[in-house]
Amino acid sequence: MNKYISRCIFVTIIIFTTSCSNHQSLEKLEQIKSVGDKYPDKALAMLDSIEFGIRKESDYIKYKYDLLRIRLNDKAYKSPTSDIIIKELINYFEEKGDNREKQETYYYAGSIYRDLHDTPHALEHFFKSLDLANEHKDCDSIMLRNTYSNLNYLYFRVQNYKDALTMALKELEICQATKSEPILPFMHLGYAYLALDSTQQAEVAFDSAYFHIIRSENITSQEEELIHLLNSYSELKKLSKAQACLSHITTNPLKDFDPFPCLAFAQYYESAGKKDSAIIYCKRILDEMPDIYNVYDAAKTLYRLYQATGDIMNANKYANIYMQYSDSLDFGKRQELAATVNNEYQYHLDQKKELELKDEKDQYKTTLIIVCFIAISSLFIAYIIYIRRRNKHLQEIVKLSTELQRVSDNNKAVISMLHQSELEENAEDVIHDIRQSSSGKKEMTSAEWKKLYQAVDLQYPTFKDTLLKELGTFTDQQMQVCYLIKIGLSKPQIQNITNLSRATIWRWVKKYDWIHEVTPK
Repeated sequence: MNKYISRCIFVTIIIFTTSCSNHQSLEKLEQIKSVGDKYPDKALAMLDSIEFGIRKESDYIKYKYDLLRIRLNDKAYKSPTSDIIIKELINYFEEKGDNREKQETYYYAGSIYRDLHDTPHALEHFFKSLDLANEHKDCDSIMLRNTYSNLNYLYFRVQNYKDALTMALKELEICQATKSEPILPFMHLGYAYLALDSTQQAEVAFDSAYFHIIRSENITSQEEELIHLLNSYSELKKLSKAQACLSHITTNPLKDFDPFPCLAFAQYYESAGKKDSAIIYCKRILDEMPDIYNVYDAAKTLYRLYQATGDIMNANKYANIYMQYSDSLDFGKRQELAATVNNEYQYHLDQKKELELKDEKDQYKTTLIIVCFIAISSLFIAYIIYIRRRNKHLQEIVKLSTELQRVSDNNKAVISMLHQSELEENAEDVIHDIRQSSSGKKEMTSAEWKKLYQAVDLQYPTFKDTLLKELGTFTDQQMQVCYLIKIGLSKPQIQNITNLSRATIWRWVKKYDWIHEVTPK
């Protein structure tokens, strides 16, 4: 008996100790989270200091710790390198988390895919976070606002300006409801209106943002927003407003290089007629090559500036760079992928609404059946049997309807797989035909080259980006040879198709031998 009592006391102590430990760990994580809202780098250092102890805690504490690390890295603008951890967090919190934890997990999954430049997956997870927030009253309103902000950014990136405007309006609505700073939503509104050629509405939105900046206690902390306004007012040719923004900007983007301020200053000087100054800022971006988007904008601006000055040689040079990066960005494909995710989400909402209506209808039927049962049960027992049989028949109909819906969904999945298979087979046919025709002299048309490029890009999605990274700038003939090497043609076969000299083919094939070692299918 004493032995049994001792065991109970021991188990009770263990449970109590574990509970206290979990409570203390959660309090510590909340404290670090609070610090991270203003000082993310400091909070990350605090998080590192407790990692050893956290790894001995329960799975829930460890996953909360990992989610907080992702949150702080996002606030500190530290880009992720993979989605491995966030996938684990989604699996865990989807099964065991509450609504706010699910909302937060999906939000940061969207942020990670955004930073990994995977727009479709980013949209998908931001939509799921949005769905959870709109379903439950206890959602994180700040995170909901930031979700709309991110959706605005992603739609704008794929040039879907109509939906970008919708998200900006939602973002502003939440800011006004929570009485938070509306500068960023007004900026997003202005950019969307400007892209839709609604210049008057764009100017009103930018004026609202400028008004709130000037009214703030610390204007210098809003320098990034002022640089964006400088760029926008310059694009609208509102030079007096652009100069007002410039008077509050202290940064020198040429000295302490920052790509977007360089573009904003270039836009201002171009609008002011100082083309030489604009060229200097754009060339600095191309010298630094910060990222593909800013290089694309800088090359486009340089092409426009040199064309305006009549310098055809330089205009052609930067037009070539601009077109290369335009192909790399492939806005058309990005729009198509984003639209697919958007349509899938809309389908999900329609299905959800349909299920809710069906539930209401079923509930009404059940209530009606019960009332009828109570009303007539005392009059005629046989009628009760009839009612039960009818209910059973209705259940069979509902079951059959569910089965038909499942079959329909399976058919849609099969059709989608067949469509993808057909695309891959078409790509393989194009490559096969070119291999077959390379045995003799063949002069390929530009349409045939384009089909080859599309076929190889479909089978090796990262090949084009790798080519741009390794070669930088290159000629059409060099690009043709690289693609022919990728599909496995020999030197004589390449010569038959390109009509280049044997020495040139030999030299290029040797130079680009690394192509065989990259971009597996």
